[in-house]
Amino acid sequence: MNQGRTKDSADGTREPVQISRDYNFPRETIFGMFADPKKAAKFFSPEGAVKLLFEWDARPGGAIRIHDRHDGVTYKTSGTFLEFVVPELLVYRSATTPGDEAAPFEAVQSMKFEALGPRRTRVTVQVKVLAPGSFEGGVESLEEGFLGGWGQTLDILQRELR
Repeated sequence: MNQGRTKDSADGTREPVQISRDYNFPRETIFGMFADPKKAAKFFSPEGAVKLLFEWDARPGGAIRIHDRHDGVTYKTSGTFLEFVVPELLVYRSATTPGDEAAPFEAVQSMKFEALGPRRTRVTVQVKVLAPGSFEGGVESLEEGFLGGWGQTLDILQRELR
């Protein structure tokens, strides 16, 4: 597992946080898990989350609507796929509202699928926070949350592949 913290770049902007996992499956298989909404619904949430709604139209301009409940809070996510390159890349922009009264946080999230061999694939997820909304702790805390959530999602994916 590779995980990276955000650093400020030379121009003062924040670089995306990044996490990677390697899988002993072909790239097309791993990409298909993310592209197929029925398959993605099985692993695309943090550990222990209860999925209330999962709409995932993985194509350019396709919509995302996910409602999860975890730690007693319902998180409502909506978004749009920006890029869809089979079997290399998925990129989407999302806004998530934690609870009923909170301001949403926004991010652009990308998943890159790299063939390391005929039956080995690296998935690298990058998250660029656009707005922290009312997330406690601001951008840095939100970035930590994304790293933890994506780490759990990628672990669940590994279990689904067995």
